[in-house]
Amino acid sequence: MVKKLIGMRDLPDNLGVKLEDSFRKEIFDMAISIVCSVRKLSELLNCDRTAIWQWKTGKILIKISLLKKLSDLTKVPLKKVENKIIGIRCKRVDGNDFIRIKFPIFSSPELASIIGHAMADGNITKRQFSFFNQRRELVDEVITNVRIAFRADVTPREFEKEGGWEIEFPTNISLLVSLSGAPLGKKVSKPFDVPNWIKEGDNKIKSSFLRALFDDEGWIKIKFIKSTSSTQRMIGINMSKNEKFIDSHKQFFENIRKLLQDLKINSSNVSKMGKTKNGINLGIIISNVTNLNIFLKKIGFTNIPKKQKLIECLNNSIRFKELFGIVKQ
Repeated sequence: MVKKLIGMRDLPDNLGVKLEDSFRKEIFDMAISIVCSVRKLSELLNCDRTAIWQWKTGKILIKISLLKKLSDLTKVPLKKVENKIIGIRCKRVDGNDFIRIKFPIFSSPELASIIGHAMADGNITKRQFSFFNQRRELVDEVITNVRIAFRADVTPREFEKEGGWEIEFPTNISLLVSLSGAPLGKKVSKPFDVPNWIKEGDNKIKSSFLRALFDDEGWIKIKFIKSTSSTQRMIGINMSKNEKFIDSHKQFFENIRKLLQDLKINSSNVSKMGKTKNGINLGIIISNVTNLNIFLKKIGFTNIPKKQKLIECLNNSIRFKELFGIVKQ
């Protein structure tokens, strides 16, 4: 079920937005007609008459606080107003002061993927939403999903770094990602959890979120156990957190386990996987070729080397061949 996540009521009052031309003129004409003059409207809005003209003709962007006042005055519902927003203030490389975007923002697999990447290799500050990865397909995925999820024409700044690529989206894109449930600031030093709209979403949303997390933070391993002369094949994921927030970090992984269970994938209990300079490392492991096969089919990897490694891992299993046969690449 698609869920509305961000509308006008969720946006900060000082955010500047661009309206559809015809609607912008219409709502200002309505307001002027109600109060009988531009002068009286300017007094009511505590601005000069020049500002009224600039807003009405689209010379300058309109703040959310002003739109709320116009909605109250004209009795035009906020829901209708937000549907007429076509852009938000964002300084762009090409000199424009806004990016085209469509409200309201709804839940989607693309947005779930963005949240997963933001919780892993991404970073959100009040200035920007950035993402770094050495796999180009993951960088391109984030760019595409931002454009789809927010119905935006945004292009991030991009530069090569440490054998990979870093992309940086402007301030108000970081605001939208944060409002959608991604953590703001240094992730290792603050608690966060899977957003409710993902936990309550359909399997496509859950799969997309998990794929992004495992693409960034997951690993695949084949381990030979001498005591039983057997081989263990597994997918794992672990992340570190400051010790002060270890209980919330455990709950985060418990919810990851629950999402996997919703997709019929069993995993280990949440366990400590060592210490790092950032704190305690917690994680889970998925083993058993049946679970790995379901993971490949229902979640999979966008990360090409990880996808190939999982396929090879399954194809090398005699037990898997007996149950499922060879996996096509």
